[in-house]
Amino acid sequence: MFDPIKWILRMVYFYSRLLGVINFEIDMKTGRASVTRRASIYAGVVNGLILSLLPFLSLSNLLQTMWSHAGLLHEYLFLVIYVTRVSCLVITLCSRWWQRGRLIHLVNAFSRLAFRRPQVMRMWRRRVVLKFMSIFLSEISQVAISFYPMRSYLTLKLTFSILMLYAMTALVNVIISHFYFINVNVHSHYILLNQEIQAVLSELRSLETEHRRATRMIKCCFLADQLEDIARTQSELQTLLKRSARIFDIQGLCITVIMYLSMIATIYFTFVGLTSTNRTLNWSFSNILFLFEVAFYFADILVTMDNLYIVLDVHAEMVTLLAQFSTLAPGLDERLEMVYESFQLQLARNPLQVCLFYLYKVERAKAVAIASSIVSNSLVLVQYEVQNT
Repeated sequence: MFDPIKWILRMVYFYSRLLGVINFEIDMKTGRASVTRRASIYAGVVNGLILSLLPFLSLSNLLQTMWSHAGLLHEYLFLVIYVTRVSCLVITLCSRWWQRGRLIHLVNAFSRLAFRRPQVMRMWRRRVVLKFMSIFLSEISQVAISFYPMRSYLTLKLTFSILMLYAMTALVNVIISHFYFINVNVHSHYILLNQEIQAVLSELRSLETEHRRATRMIKCCFLADQLEDIARTQSELQTLLKRSARIFDIQGLCITVIMYLSMIATIYFTFVGLTSTNRTLNWSFSNILFLFEVAFYFADILVTMDNLYIVLDVHAEMVTLLAQFSTLAPGLDERLEMVYESFQLQLARNPLQVCLFYLYKVERAKAVAIASSIVSNSLVLVQYEVQNT
């Protein structure tokens, strides 16, 4: 039976292999990753070809043409975003080689977790489809906005240069999708763990009215084992999330810069693109196309960033659920209380934190400060446009 989710995941995997982003192989049946000579040689050749394109692009007239016809500030911001994505790509391709062992260990660890809890694969379906659609619309709109404004200056060499630049920058979305899928895994596992904690709580509440000591002892022993397994899985998930953050920290920094510039460009373009010198609406096809491109690209960034926040949300929900154990009747079982206290101590001693390149923690509260900075900088650009019009 055709499964669109498996088709999307396999397409991303083979597309990553084709572009040399993944320099190892993954068994489609077992999900195990391993280093092979074939994958290493192919990825090395493709990475070398991609890096060799950079001097060709610098010598071509692509960048000169783009800069010579960049008459508005939002076009300069658009170029800066492209340069940031290319820089992210170069650093990532190089780092994938010395971090290959860590990445393989990460893939195998998540494969083992999915094998232990296969129901998790049904829980990430909506998130996978959402990310696929956001990437697809964003990439299609970027291709359109890359060619349409320069249609009068296109030559065969310039067209080839634009396609190469687009291919290299599109690789960044593939790289980010890998980290996105890791977070989807962690989020889905956390949801399952929270459901299991709720089931344990319900069982313990039902034992408060159980007067048969032997039955209560047996059930408490079983629930203690179950809670201990939940605590062990949570610790493993948190460790894997921290490892993935260290592997993808440079990409996280780049996507934050890209998101910041894109949001500033969105606000600035809303003013410049929809008004002309006489302050009348200017709905040209180029402006509408650019507006769609920014909207889809911004939507893709929101989907990616929200995937980080929901992991923090389900972790906070787990802490809240564990706090409900204190409302149960005391003295149910000594071992169960020890396991519960150990689990609480584990969460208190090692809280879940997602750090961006050791610069700051990813939190919803930080989004307010970033939004304030974006609005302030956008107003500066708008004032500059008004004064120089």
